[in-house]
Amino acid sequence: MDAKQIVVTKNSEEKEFYSEDKLRASLRFCGATNDQIDVIISQINAHIYNGITTNDIYKKAFSILKKFDRTFASRYSLKRALFELGPTGYPFERLISALLKEKGFKTKVGVVLQGHCVTHEVDVLAEKDGIAYAIECKFHSDSRATSNVKAPLYINSRFLDVQKHWNGNPNSGTHLK
Repeated sequence: MDAKQIVVTKNSEEKEFYSEDKLRASLRFCGATNDQIDVIISQINAHIYNGITTNDIYKKAFSILKKFDRTFASRYSLKRALFELGPTGYPFERLISALLKEKGFKTKVGVVLQGHCVTHEVDVLAEKDGIAYAIECKFHSDSRATSNVKAPLYINSRFLDVQKHWNGNPNSGTHLK
């Protein structure tokens, strides 16, 4: 059967056609060379079948990639490593804070900020070059989970309340974005 006609089952249980281009892009993103990518895709194409899960494709690609370069393989498995932080979002918030610190930000995790109307807890507060960033982290320990449209609307409303108070306070020393 032609690989372009293979239907795969995603983690969300959705079905879609196998995309060699998607697989190629994910392998390229982790640093694999074109020759390595061609070998991996060739081996996967030889073993795929209708209904194969994206998880099975991932495992096969990871296994082959690990033989070429363990560093590339670790980058390829980053999403799965993030899931291992769960089930709560707190370790994820600390990871985001640490990544921002590496980029020169001053950060705090789990900060309660005064808004114009009420107080709000912000997952990560990051400051650099006179600008403050209030960051809300959304972590799902299940790859099928999603945040519905209400979450960003609620987050934006909270942010606008905090921003109004922060930017109106001459003692803040930074501008909240």
